[in-house]
Amino acid sequence: MKTKGKAWQLVVTALLIVVFVYTAFFGVAAKYGDVTTTYIKGAKDIRFGVDIKGGVNVTFVPSDSYDATDEQLDAARLVIENRLVALNVTDYELYVDNNSDSLILEFPWQSGETDFDPESAIQEIGTTAYLTFREGASKDGELILDGSMVESASAQYGAVSNGGSSEYYVALKFTTEGAKAFGDATTKLAADKGSISIWLDDENVSTATVNTAITDGQAIITSSASNPFTQDAVVKMARQINSGALPFALSVDSYSTVSPSLGENSLGAMVLAGLIAFALIVVFMTVLYRLPGFLACIALAGQVAATLAFVSGYFPVFESFTLTLPGIAGIILAIGMGVDANVITAERIKEELKNGKSLDGALKSGFARGLTPIIDGNVTIVIVAIVLMGAFGPSDGLFAKALHFVFFAFGPSTAGTIYAFGYTLLTGVLLNFVFGVFATRVMIRGAAAIKALRNPWLYGAAKPGQEKAEKKPVNFVALRKKFLTFSACLMAVILLCAAVFGVHLDTEFTGGAMVTLSYEGSFDQAAVQKTAAAALENTGLTLQTGENVATGDQTLKISMPGTETVTTEQVENLLDSLNENYPDNQFAQLSLSNVSAAMGTKFLQKSLVAVVFALVLILLYIALRFKNIGGLTGGMMAVLALVNDLMVVFGTFVLLRTALDGNFIAAMLTILGYSINDTVVVYDRIRENRALMGKKGSFEELVNQSVNQSARRTLITTITTVMALGVMCIVAKLYGLDSIFTFAFPLMMGMISGVYTSLCVSTSAWVLWSERSKKKN
Repeated sequence: MKTKGKAWQLVVTALLIVVFVYTAFFGVAAKYGDVTTTYIKGAKDIRFGVDIKGGVNVTFVPSDSYDATDEQLDAARLVIENRLVALNVTDYELYVDNNSDSLILEFPWQSGETDFDPESAIQEIGTTAYLTFREGASKDGELILDGSMVESASAQYGAVSNGGSSEYYVALKFTTEGAKAFGDATTKLAADKGSISIWLDDENVSTATVNTAITDGQAIITSSASNPFTQDAVVKMARQINSGALPFALSVDSYSTVSPSLGENSLGAMVLAGLIAFALIVVFMTVLYRLPGFLACIALAGQVAATLAFVSGYFPVFESFTLTLPGIAGIILAIGMGVDANVITAERIKEELKNGKSLDGALKSGFARGLTPIIDGNVTIVIVAIVLMGAFGPSDGLFAKALHFVFFAFGPSTAGTIYAFGYTLLTGVLLNFVFGVFATRVMIRGAAAIKALRNPWLYGAAKPGQEKAEKKPVNFVALRKKFLTFSACLMAVILLCAAVFGVHLDTEFTGGAMVTLSYEGSFDQAAVQKTAAAALENTGLTLQTGENVATGDQTLKISMPGTETVTTEQVENLLDSLNENYPDNQFAQLSLSNVSAAMGTKFLQKSLVAVVFALVLILLYIALRFKNIGGLTGGMMAVLALVNDLMVVFGTFVLLRTALDGNFIAAMLTILGYSINDTVVVYDRIRENRALMGKKGSFEELVNQSVNQSARRTLITTITTVMALGVMCIVAKLYGLDSIFTFAFPLMMGMISGVYTSLCVSTSAWVLWSERSKKKN
């Protein structure tokens, strides 16, 4: 790579990034009269998930363990799509998982919706709606025709007979085949005043005596005088007939709802967290690394904009992506991690300048020696992101297909939260190579070509006469037994805490239901729990309160683990009971989530397999990448250190008394990639020093020197990431975003642990293993 650049490279690259950032955030559109034409999509065009916009997420499975074929599942998907369009729901995501015979549907609330009944919509969407006309009044009567022979159905209001009163009914128009079948049947039955019954699934919707043959290809469905149709009933029936019948009966395996108001507050909070985190990192990097640090932040802005561009559909060749709260968390985390490449390069440049090299020589050496650890370190995060997307993404996705051999037995688990986090994390890491490596280096070379910017101090060197004495290196290896003893004791304490406080599993893993309510004022929790238990007929429920400090809204979460689900009717009864007994609190529903016990168990099993599989992949990568210095042994010691970090994440959940859920798995997998990233950078330095030192010096000296050289980079990178996570934690607490806090805080604790294990545990264990191996030989 060339190190001498031109001044225009700095100016042009920076301007291109600025223009790209502007267009990625604001898009490009032109308004002609009342018509707005969008040429480039911006942040306003991002499609948000139901946890932000509010909406419904539901998983359908065939009833009675019916083994549906792929063709039947595809037919069911088309029927459901037709019903969604008929309900005026067009912004939906629906995909089929052929492995587990599941249909997973997610759709947001429409703008301005206030009286939407999600359970009613789910019931209508999942109803088989098999329409039949039969001879006689029995459902076992001879079949005359079915819904496939109906060309159209429409809801009508008016008199159906001369002199009769007006009523609601459904008007049918048959196909040519249906008109002939109906005409033949009515001609036959009219002779002896027979009857025809109309059935929708197993429900008799109408029975009428045939007085005359009907051969014009039309018919009507009317109700009885004792139970007349309502307008909603005939509109719903017409929709179902027009959309066609499902090829098999469906049951709801799980569903959840989120109110629009809850999602809007969450979006604003996460955007604020991202802006604060970015501003802090800009200040930190500029103060610490001066010109390279400032240029790195320009590149980082481009990286964030590019991530949003891939989400919004900025690039026409890539489809837009649904952004969820964990997806935004992935972007914020990528902001902290995105400076890693620049920290490695800047540290190398400072080191070369300190060793007496010229500016051009330091840039050349810093760029060359910094590239390998950047690649090695980020590969581990890519592995984790791919596992996240493969395990928890749509079954027809690229990574899900690639990892089908690992997760095929578990079926779908989620297509939103964890998958979105993996997507934005992977996108951020890959874009880091474009902006953090390529763009930053182009701008630094361009800056170095400007005479006013060639002062070595701007690149991290000390001013003449102000050089600091080299600090005595820490003898990490000498403390190896203390480090390993401390880790063992820490893990023992965590296990003890788990035994004392207990480990709680969320309804995502156990199955069950969770209702989130808003309320005002304060209440007696024991009394409210008693009232809720009576209203929901569930004595095993638990309550958890929270508060959005920024808005003053207070929340109450009612969890009911197990096999029971909660309907919207039960929630209405709950609200009626609570507001009747505690009128001053003004309870209102925010969200409802139902998960079947079977699906929760599969989710837990798949999550554990994902963690183990990611560990195996990381071990194999390290073994192959560092085979010249004993990579397999180093890999096993790195995995041992990772166990310490994973235990810290687990212990944080236990001490917070937080139930283990999807956030726990996402945090565990992220720690696998991030913590091993730090370890890989140390191992890379060991490999480099081994090549320079040859057989000189012992393995202990080699490791100690490498750890000391890598310590500053590891600390600084972790500080930037912890900054981003710390901001997320504070904002999440202020805005009452428990799901974000219970992800970010344990992850932050795990990353702090990762600094310790990368520098002190993995290398100490490796040295100890090496010593014992020598003694055996």
